[in-house]
Amino acid sequence: MVQTRSTAKRVNLGQVGDGGNGILTTQDDTIELPADDGAPPPAKKRRREDEQTPKKSRRRKSGDIFQLNLDVLYVIFASMHPLDLLNLARTCKSFRGILMTKSSAFVWKAALRQVNGLPDCPDDLSEPGYTNLVFYARCHGCGKYASMILWRIRRRYCPDCRTKCLCCISSCPKIIIINSILAAEAITIQKECTAWFDKEQVDSLMQEYERSSDKEQFLRDKQKKHNAIYQHANGCESWQRRITSERKGELNACREERIKSILERLKRLGYEREISYFGPDRFRESRKMPPKLLTDEEWARMLPEWLKTMDHHQQMRLDTVVYTPRRRSLASEYDNYVRHRSPDTPIFGLLPHVADLARFPLFRDIIKAPEGTPMGEKPFASSFAQLPVLAEEWRKRLDDEVAELVSIPPHLSSQDATSRQVVASGSITIENQLHLACALFHFGSYALLAPHPEVFLVSRPLQSCYRDEDVSSPTGSIRERLGIGFFQEAPYIVHACGLDPSVATSDDMDRRNARLRCLACVKPIIFVMDWRGAMIHASVFHRLSKLTPLLESPRWKLVSDEYIDMIQVVEQSFEKKSSRRRCLLCQPRVGDASNTEENIYHLLHCHGVGGRDIKEGVHYVPLGMDYVRSNPVEMVEEGGQVIFRKPGYVPLST
Repeated sequence: MVQTRSTAKRVNLGQVGDGGNGILTTQDDTIELPADDGAPPPAKKRRREDEQTPKKSRRRKSGDIFQLNLDVLYVIFASMHPLDLLNLARTCKSFRGILMTKSSAFVWKAALRQVNGLPDCPDDLSEPGYTNLVFYARCHGCGKYASMILWRIRRRYCPDCRTKCLCCISSCPKIIIINSILAAEAITIQKECTAWFDKEQVDSLMQEYERSSDKEQFLRDKQKKHNAIYQHANGCESWQRRITSERKGELNACREERIKSILERLKRLGYEREISYFGPDRFRESRKMPPKLLTDEEWARMLPEWLKTMDHHQQMRLDTVVYTPRRRSLASEYDNYVRHRSPDTPIFGLLPHVADLARFPLFRDIIKAPEGTPMGEKPFASSFAQLPVLAEEWRKRLDDEVAELVSIPPHLSSQDATSRQVVASGSITIENQLHLACALFHFGSYALLAPHPEVFLVSRPLQSCYRDEDVSSPTGSIRERLGIGFFQEAPYIVHACGLDPSVATSDDMDRRNARLRCLACVKPIIFVMDWRGAMIHASVFHRLSKLTPLLESPRWKLVSDEYIDMIQVVEQSFEKKSSRRRCLLCQPRVGDASNTEENIYHLLHCHGVGGRDIKEGVHYVPLGMDYVRSNPVEMVEEGGQVIFRKPGYVPLST
């Protein structure tokens, strides 16, 4: 007898059997060939050229685990988690043949009992089916991820499959609705909250109902099963809520351990004061914490971002705890320096605002001194001795920036100004542009106009003194820092009076003593005013309109000089008014202008002057262009005569 290849060829068929002694065995068949009788071997069959070479199949050999005693395997299986057991049954046919038989039900029950609080397997499901429903988060329709368990209909569906596989209660047969023989799930699908049934279960139930001989008994059995399913589903939902809550607690505890580890590492890097000042909650909420423990490799990757965060919080803490008290001390000393002038204190034309003063390098170095540096009672007293030099340099730069704002259209500087029998006071250099009559400025969006240098008194820095920018070398424009802008209609008003705005000063305009009428206001009323009143009128009523129409249609017309005396008579009846004042007992400082009530309060509480003792020119001086008899005069033509009178109402701009 001749055997193939070797002494014997054993074929493992992968069939699992119990040899009667509980030992897992395999059936091995030995293939025997007939004896060799001396005949020549058969000729090999030639393969055609177009025929492909057959692939050799590899037979997978069973692992060593199948050589174990079956009782040992059952003990191992019973100690596994149900989901692991389910995945194991899906790995190969051998495991499936062991685990997916009714004789192995005790293994599944033992695995399910390890899950704390999970209700027992219901009668309408097998143990593997129950495990698949509870632990395998995949859609029963398409296989996608599905986290929601529909306990009553024993299904998991993704949002797309819910619309395909479920039907609402209104579309179900009445026999199901009336007798409550099929479980339904109360969920919201496509904004419709109602009871939903599984279509497959509905069809199967109706087929069973049609085939049943005893309809009433069938309905009673289904109602009993329906009640059992609902009771079991309620227990499963309670278990799921508890498990979800416990899992959430575990994740939160893991996050707390992670943030605790991060904060401990940050404290070792020197940020203990920041953590104590802001509290751990500030850093816990600053970024999303994954629920896992922190490793050294992960910390090395996160460190640069955390250093940026901690440096930012360190700066915030220093600004609040260290720098802000020092800035307040500077503001207090500066107020005393400005308000209570000693004989040794030099007289300034203009002092900077405290926000600018805090950014001078000399004062900023004291404010930014390291934490714990002793300050003393008056830490800035020595710095004020150098303020005259600093203020003079600062004022020169400020004047140069303001002078650059003055922009006069070239077509207004015409050579025919003298042809109107008006002669200006002479040529003015570029350095003296701030003395021109049209050199008027406004602060922000306010309608208040002020010449130089009064505009500095009514304006205030838009940038906080908490910024570290050095004002000795400013980066932004004066518009960005102080909100000062050039009043662009001023050159047109000067030109309308017959003077050249590039050379005419305020004294020239006063000597000209011209009156203008506004062409931009409503036509039935004609308003006449002097050049200062025209400036104020334009800033109040024309500031919302665009400047480009000025080139196309003039807004002002010169009134004949023969009416000047009649107009002045009406103007004498107007009272002077002032919306801004400056205290003459204090040195002038940027932003120190105040209204009437604030000025009275300041004089009383800072200088002890109040009531009738307050006098204009002694204790305060009015500021701005509105401190003139600037009310417009109404011009009326009646019976061929021109009459001037007080206006009846406020003009409207077209």
